[in-house]
Formats: sequence, structure tokens, C-alpha cells
Amino acid sequence: MQKIQWAWVFILCHSLLLIGCSSEQDKWQQQLDQQAVISAGKIDRLKQHIAAGHIANTGLLSQYAAIIRKDNPELDELSRALAQDAGIDGPIIRSLESRLSDAKSDAGHVVAMGSEQVNKVYQELSAIEAAAQPDTYGMMLSDPVNVLADMSQGRLARVAALSAEASARINDAEDFGPGSQLVGNPQYGNWQTNSSGNSFWHWYGQYAFFSSLFRSPIGYGSWGRHRDYSYYNDYGRSMYTSPSQRKNQQSTERNTRQKFKKSGQRFSSPYANTKQTTSAVARKSSKFQPRSLPRSTTTQSTASSTTSSYRNSSYQSSRSRFGGK
Repeated sequence: MQKIQWAWVFILCHSLLLIGCSSEQDKWQQQLDQQAVISAGKIDRLKQHIAAGHIANTGLLSQYAAIIRKDNPELDELSRALAQDAGIDGPIIRSLESRLSDAKSDAGHVVAMGSEQVNKVYQELSAIEAAAQPDTYGMMLSDPVNVLADMSQGRLARVAALSAEASARINDAEDFGPGSQLVGNPQYGNWQTNSSGNSFWHWYGQYAFFSSLFRSPIGYGSWGRHRDYSYYNDYGRSMYTSPSQRKNQQSTERNTRQKFKKSGQRFSSPYANTKQTTSAVARKSSKFQPRSLPRSTTTQSTASSTTSSYRNSSYQSSRSRFGGK
């Protein structure tokens, strides 16, 4: 009789545990779905602002590109590629839409993996929301605007940045040539490692002409130690980088650090220190911190037991579309 009672107690406890898991998973799914709707709405609203001409740097990007094309016909294709983000079908917008599609797809199954994996998808959705803010997007465009300004040989002014000479001096930066503000940004290229284990910057096809404007390929080691300011690398990276892109960046940094260590040298992260720029940008910008899901104290132990086999896994997008994802 006592064995039967204990059996019923076990069944009851197990049933309550399953109900708790189900209830918590339903809550997580609702939170993910709600954040996905918010992020999608922000992207749609951003595209409306771009189409209506409400973002100043979109107009400036188009104007600068037109001037460069007129003065330097050989830069026609490159300047048109840089100007794409002045419209609603530019690479940055397409990358945000692709990331949103991936996150929404993953949101459908991560709830069964526990709070850690759910939280990573939620953080990605919140990063997309932040990246779709009109002011932030406008600042993101300051990099290609300033690339075009530098290509004009001083005819066009930089925006939201120090002069090239002042920035190089203050940031102890090396002059890597025209387009160097875009190095490290996965919308324009990626780091590729050769047979010797050295990583060099590789431009995507439509930006490949930059390679002919540089004195030599840009190595990750020298760039990491002596890069100059750019909005993406100093403020926008946490918002405009997909999980898979971030994983590739971390891998390149880790491999370079190990290579330096073998030769008795020390290598610090290219992002360890924020490079200096104008005070206006510094006041307006901040390091984005993705929001996390509210923690549940009543079901924390349930989530831990459910996800023990997933602790060493990481959420990452399996798709490989725009922007080198």
C-alpha cells in the first residue's frame, strides 16, 4: 500500500513539473513572438523614414556618391555600391531583414532548449530592434559617407568624425588607405585566413575595387593594433553583427592572439578600447547591451534540469545570406 502511495506522489510531482515547464515555455514563446513583432515593426518604420528622406545621412550618401562618380568615372561602380544603403534595399537593411527571418525561425524551437538558448534569440531580436532605430542607422551610414569624403581628396567634408590627420594622431592609427573605415564590417567583406595562419581582409565583389586603392592587403594583426575610429567598430558592432558573424570575428581574434603568443608577442582585442571621435558622437552613442528575458525564480530549477544537455551549445543562425552571414 505504501509503495502505491509513493508511486502516486511521484506521478503527481512529475505532472506538476511538466505543467511548470509547459507554462514557462508558453511564456517564453509569447515573449519571443512579441519581440519579433516589435523588431519587424521597427524595420518597416525605418524603411518608411528612409523612403521619406527623414534620415540626413541617406541624402548625404547619395550626394557624395554622385560627386565622386562625376569627378572620378573609374570609381562609378564602387560609389554606386556604397550608396545603396541610402535606399530601402541596401545591404544593411537586407541584412537586418535576413537576421529577423532567421531569429523568428529559431524562436519556434528554442523554447524546448531552456532559458539560456531562448535568451540568446531574444537578445538577437532586441539587437535588431536597436539597429533599426532611425538615428542609429543614420550614424551607421557615417562610415560610408566618410569613405567617400576621403576619396574626394578633401573636397567633401567628413561627418561625425575627426579629420583624418587628427584622428590618426589621437588614436595612434595607421593609414590603411581609402575605405579603411569599412574594414572589419561584415556588410562589406570578411577576414580570410591563408595557409600560414595569417588573416587578411577580403572585400565582397561589389567593393573589390578597394583592393586596388590599398598599398597592400590589410592584415588582421596590424589592423587590430592600429585601426582608426569607425562607427561600426566602436559603437555599432553589437547591433549590426549577426550571431554567425560574431562567431567568425571571435575566431579570427582568437587565432591571431594564439599566433602572436607563439612568437612571444601580446595581442589585445581590436575592440578593447573605443577610439576617440567628436564629442557629439561620444555623447550620443553608447555601447549597446542586448536586453535579456526576465528571470523566473519559480521555475529556474525546472529550466536547469530541462536544458542540462544544451549548456555547451550556442544559438547561431544556420543561414548564409546577406552581408557574409
